[in-house]
Amino acid sequence: MADARAARVEVFRDYYGLQLAFAEALAARRGQLLSETVRGFTNLHRRLGLGEVSDAPPGPEWRRFAEGLERQTDGAARLDWTMEVLAAAPDEPPQANKVRFGCFSYDPPEAGVVRIHFNNHDSQDGAGPLARGKIEARRSELTRMFAHLRRTAPEAETVAGASWLYNTEAYRRLFPSAYTASATVAGEVGLTGTSSWGQFLTHTGAVRDELRQAFLVRIADLDPTAPWLAFPLRPLRVSAPLAAFYDHFGLG
Repeated sequence: MADARAARVEVFRDYYGLQLAFAEALAARRGQLLSETVRGFTNLHRRLGLGEVSDAPPGPEWRRFAEGLERQTDGAARLDWTMEVLAAAPDEPPQANKVRFGCFSYDPPEAGVVRIHFNNHDSQDGAGPLARGKIEARRSELTRMFAHLRRTAPEAETVAGASWLYNTEAYRRLFPSAYTASATVAGEVGLTGTSSWGQFLTHTGAVRDELRQAFLVRIADLDPTAPWLAFPLRPLRVSAPLAAFYDHFGLG
């Protein structure tokens, strides 16, 4: 079991290395400890199975990781330590408030707004989850999700999303045009999830080299007050009435 997890984690070595490089640049610009920028501006807290970052003081598992990170003397050693701790960490628990349908999930409606999310749960066959041959599978998941919403959340009125994925035609083609046409560039965004970091990954876990190179150039001149501006693909915010989704998926 431990060996299997270590092998799964190792696939993402370059991805975590990129996050550490970003955190190192940000720490230098801000005059902070590296472990502080890793906690606040990468998704390692979640990947270590420690959940969402909060305003509460870090727990003992994070403190152990942070102390070890600060003891390392160079980037290679810091990455090795990070991979060692990731390999020994528990699997990331599912977020309890998410309602899931295949690759998609949504947060329970808040003030009439449903926020939707995407995760790769369909690449075991070697093809990415947004490949053209999988359009119908993704549409089926979305149809079931919105049918469930219609039955269980009559108070919901609006669908909203925020992700780098809305920059891609492969993702936009799944949704009603009224939704994707509303896209605006997000302002300040959190960096402890995948709405920005996910852009660097292929469906196999490799890092997209062209985006990596663009990112490394940008973090060489990082704005410490707006670090999200360094990402090549900025998250886009989108929204549309829920009725547009019911019509789009034949649920009207």
